[in-house]
Amino acid sequence: MKKQRFIWMTGGALLAVVLIIFVQQFMTSGTQAAPMTQEEALQLIDERYPGHAAELIEEDGNVFVFNLENESGRYSLEIDRENNSVSHLENISMNDSVEEQMTAELTEEEALEIARQSSEGEIASSSQSGSADGKQYEFVFEEESRIVTIAVNAKSGETEIIDEEQKETNIQEPARILTEQEAIGIALEAVSGEVDDIELEQTDGVPYFIVEIETEDNEASVQINAISGQVMSTYWDD
Repeated sequence: MKKQRFIWMTGGALLAVVLIIFVQQFMTSGTQAAPMTQEEALQLIDERYPGHAAELIEEDGNVFVFNLENESGRYSLEIDRENNSVSHLENISMNDSVEEQMTAELTEEEALEIARQSSEGEIASSSQSGSADGKQYEFVFEEESRIVTIAVNAKSGETEIIDEEQKETNIQEPARILTEQEAIGIALEAVSGEVDDIELEQTDGVPYFIVEIETEDNEASVQINAISGQVMSTYWDD
């Protein structure tokens, strides 16, 4: 009797476990979200990619495949119906106008305007050359303290300084020569009298004035360095 009761109790427990598992599976399957519909997929596309015309071209199990098109080109879009998300997006083709814009190169005038943003100097020369990134324009600008060469990529418009040369800053200005009036003033300080004549001469690269002065008794010739104003010599006529 006890053995029969044990068997019934064991069987009842197993039956209860089976019923619990069955109920859980039923409730899970009943609450599982249904796959995304075509209308829901179109709404998702409109939210993610506004301005695109969408056309369903394939329904493969849990995947919608749409053809998207806008002013720039055509795209293939795949939507996972179970995850309600975009699983793949690929460009198929581009419109001619977009391709032309992407492949168009800058003119020399356009490139020069871009280069001017990197230098305030005067344009000295321009040329074209090829590089690993394609054609580029090279502009040489002469600034106050340097000469700089700026390269502009004809496609991307990117700029780069490819050469820079500093100007010489220690160039001395030519020495100033005294005026005749200044030379006469110096000569009269050395010899008092009346100026009869003045000439500018040069010996061994040194310029000087000869100022002839008449005094009460005789005549003097005063030699003055035309740069420093120093009295070099004074000659008297007997």
